[in-house]
Amino acid sequence: MLSKWLTSVEENGVRVETVIEKTELVEGDSLNGSVYITTLSDDEEDKIDYISLKVLCEQAGRELSIVAKHSFELVGSIRSKEAEIVPFELIPDERWMCEADERLIFQTTVVFLDGTEIEEVGIISYRME
Repeated sequence: MLSKWLTSVEENGVRVETVIEKTELVEGDSLNGSVYITTLSDDEEDKIDYISLKVLCEQAGRELSIVAKHSFELVGSIRSKEAEIVPFELIPDERWMCEADERLIFQTTVVFLDGTEIEEVGIISYRME
């Protein structure tokens, strides 16, 4: 079982890392982790408009449907050393159940004030016991 899964995006002088505590979930588990936002130079503050976290079900034919989402702006985040930390928790429900030919994708999207949008994805799993 994987733990401490990490995705990282870097753009506009900002690095955004998403750490997921557990990627193989069973009924009763929640998907939790933290997003770490690090500015790479002193003049790069306040460039992010918002960050969106989504769980998508990739169906046959590569069609995606949203099964969970969470977004936030960087107001009142926890700060540790050089990074802002934003914890999150998503609670699975029956929509997270995928058929044999489907898979769950976790997507982090960072939207900057200048309209630039970047994303990073990874695979997670959920099953009933």
